[in-house]
Amino acid sequence: MLPAIFVSIASYRDPDCQNTVRDLFEKAAHPERIIIGICLQAVPGEDDDCLVSSERHRQLRVDSIHASESRGACWARSRIQKLWQGEEYFFQVDSHMRFAPGWDEKLIAMLEKCPAEKPVISTYPLEFTPPDRFAPDNLVTILPKGFDDDGVLAQNSTLSPLAKASEYPAPSPFISAGMLFTSGQVVGEVPYDPYLYFTGEEITLGARLWTSGWEIYCPNRVIAYHNYIKQTGRPRHWDDQTDWVNLSQRARRRIRHILGIETRNSDDAALEEIERYSLGSIRTLAEYEAFSGLDFKGHLFHGQPLPLPDLRADQPERSASRCRVFSGIWKDNFWGDKESRSGSGSSLAATAALRAWLPQTLDSLDARILGDAGCGDLNWMKELTEPLRLYFGFDIVPELIIDLRSRFNDRPNCFFSETDIVTATLPACDAILCRDCLTHLTPDAALMAIKGFRRSGSRYLIATTHSVERNVWVKTGGWYPMNLSAPPFNLPPPLFTLAEGKTKSLGVWSAADLPE
Repeated sequence: MLPAIFVSIASYRDPDCQNTVRDLFEKAAHPERIIIGICLQAVPGEDDDCLVSSERHRQLRVDSIHASESRGACWARSRIQKLWQGEEYFFQVDSHMRFAPGWDEKLIAMLEKCPAEKPVISTYPLEFTPPDRFAPDNLVTILPKGFDDDGVLAQNSTLSPLAKASEYPAPSPFISAGMLFTSGQVVGEVPYDPYLYFTGEEITLGARLWTSGWEIYCPNRVIAYHNYIKQTGRPRHWDDQTDWVNLSQRARRRIRHILGIETRNSDDAALEEIERYSLGSIRTLAEYEAFSGLDFKGHLFHGQPLPLPDLRADQPERSASRCRVFSGIWKDNFWGDKESRSGSGSSLAATAALRAWLPQTLDSLDARILGDAGCGDLNWMKELTEPLRLYFGFDIVPELIIDLRSRFNDRPNCFFSETDIVTATLPACDAILCRDCLTHLTPDAALMAIKGFRRSGSRYLIATTHSVERNVWVKTGGWYPMNLSAPPFNLPPPLFTLAEGKTKSLGVWSAADLPE
């Protein structure tokens, strides 16, 4: 008897599921070996066109659920795994797909060519448009697209000619939830997490598989096609369910915990059954990050920030958001300091050593024109501007700039500008001071600001840095101890420093050493 293949299909009110099932059987070299498990989420009387029938009904195992009871795709895929009965192979697909002739033999042959004890074949299927228009045959390689603000990675893909395919499947750190083929033992070793929702499903499963000792490979042959066009009139889970936002938010907290972005208390509802669905113990998360090039805490890929395209720091909405956040901090005196709205770090007591060190440092650099990037309310700086030929104060808060212009209008060498230092190119200065500012920005925004400092033509940068091992992602207006010598900044050791705290110092760099 041929080894059996268990096919998992989560179908949510999808009339194309029956065509997917039919194509699986028709295109298989040995349809008798195929067992299909379906979580059929539908509304009786409304979704009769979504019901699945087949002359091979004995090879179907259907878990029928009223759509109103559904908890999402991952929940459905978890339920399907309970229909698995020890079949040798496991194949997970979506409910609106078509398949290459002999897909079953091709996948098994591919799996046998993988030089690993526990291989997984996975990628995004090529596109098809119903009824029978298929994209040209190419190889699909999964790549990271970008992190969202929660640190959840979205994935993308690239195409390469089939003619350039290697004889063997290529190793990959990434999986596609819509096409995944492996040994049936995966069901017991890395069971599907029912508490995830949709976003982050793939990167979390990829990390769980890899840390559990499974090796992921990209197929070197075309196996399947997927209908990526949104079907009008076909509701999605989030169209129907009123609590999908809560499900998604809970899943995001769970993903952040699993991927080490933050540690949550064990009584958090997001961590239900977390031991069963967490990372494996064969390899570490750090090893997966090294293999994949990802840094989950820093939102980095190969040491560089990778936000989703619409979340890039130079997008107009992101600049407007920074203005709203820092304006709110200033108006509400968010830091709660009685002396300075810029926070306790700007008090006269906290800056006593700095106020002695900075004039001496500027003299040694022959710096007479100073740009203050993120100048704040000038609580400690106000007495140091007089010896300068020119002082430029830059801040993103409009009301603050109006206040500074009013208070210091008698100083002919002082100029204040409402400026987003992330997107603006500042005027050429002898030195740019950026104290306690970059640490409140997302790393990609801070990196853009530093590149802008170099682009300005200024000679030196004087900025806050911390002696910590790695940088982490913080939302705009938050805070973290930023190390300017660690990725994604990678500045050389500063020329000299002023110690300002346990890990904090103010460093001086030549602008020529800043990233371009």
